[in-house]
Amino acid sequence: MNLFSLALRNLQRRKGRTILTIIGVAIAVAILFSLLSFSAGYERELTKEMDSLGFHLLAVPKGCPYEATTLILHGGVIPKYLTTEDLARTRATEGVKTAAPVLLQQFVKDGTPHIVYGIEPDAMIPLKPAWKVNGRFFTANETHVMVIGSTLAEKENLVPGSVIPFGPAQEPFTVIGVLKPTGSEDDNFHFLPLADAQRVFSKEGFITAIAVRADDVKNIHDITVELEKVPDIQVVTMAQVTGTIMNLVGSARSLLFSVIVIAIVISAAGITNTLLMSVNERTREIGMMKAIGASGHHIGILLITETLLITLSGGTIGIIAAMAGSGIIETFVRGMVPYAPSGSFFSSDPLLIGGCLVFSIGLGLLCGLYPAWKSARLSPMEAIRGEWE
Repeated sequence: MNLFSLALRNLQRRKGRTILTIIGVAIAVAILFSLLSFSAGYERELTKEMDSLGFHLLAVPKGCPYEATTLILHGGVIPKYLTTEDLARTRATEGVKTAAPVLLQQFVKDGTPHIVYGIEPDAMIPLKPAWKVNGRFFTANETHVMVIGSTLAEKENLVPGSVIPFGPAQEPFTVIGVLKPTGSEDDNFHFLPLADAQRVFSKEGFITAIAVRADDVKNIHDITVELEKVPDIQVVTMAQVTGTIMNLVGSARSLLFSVIVIAIVISAAGITNTLLMSVNERTREIGMMKAIGASGHHIGILLITETLLITLSGGTIGIIAAMAGSGIIETFVRGMVPYAPSGSFFSSDPLLIGGCLVFSIGLGLLCGLYPAWKSARLSPMEAIRGEWE
């Protein structure tokens, strides 16, 4: 009988203890894999979302924190506004290729908040090359028309030509276009001509923010300096927004890493305890193996093999469980992290899977060293007499 078969048989002899130890390893690896997967996927989706915005800077009202800027990007409404005069100054700034004003508002329909983007199509559409519309887009001077996101259209069962009561006064608006899926928050919004949105929500002359695209990325710094000379304007770059969000996520990630460390320590203690108990219970058996020719090296390898079987099984089960439960985990994370990227941020990168399996192997080797060393130095005569401690 080879060492692998013998190790497998030894684990099967104590199924209850072996299963509990495997579960402990699986929990630790599942938590580790979920955290690393979430971290990598979240950053990937955030970068993708920032890249899809189509602009380099966002001019917002003075005093608006970066966190509030994140709300704007995801359809949140803030209590401060810029003016059309601020828009004119922005467009007159040297190096600005496009300045697209937006007005964000909300209204509640059947208990559900709806987000409205008032835009100038001639300014915004060039910033959104990924936008494809079933139907058509509106012109700047049209009224009582809208384009809606694909997710919203599906939820509300709306198609081009649908007429719906809209806004605080429940005015009849015609859906003239539905955006094809973009994989971004745009899929959830109502888009109106800016002037009509200002009229509907009594915000004539006011805008929430200005999306700015530079004629050359090298001019971003100079544009920022010039725009911040305007008393009412604060400029936020997309890099700053991304950094702020990742800092917020980093705090939660640090807490989860602490949980992982605790889980790993508990798992390691369980593995070591299982192996030591196994060695103590098999003292005479080990002594007899040595008496008939097994070396200390063989005994040590046997214990290490048992450890690796436990940790590899636990690691594999943990990764499979984490991947199977990724939807539940993602729903939980979205509840904890408001305005998270709309795409799936659970990554199943093969390198990540391999890394977690290597981690479980390393954990097994580390935990198996002392029990293997202890069993390898066992004297055959003492073991057979049952006197080894």
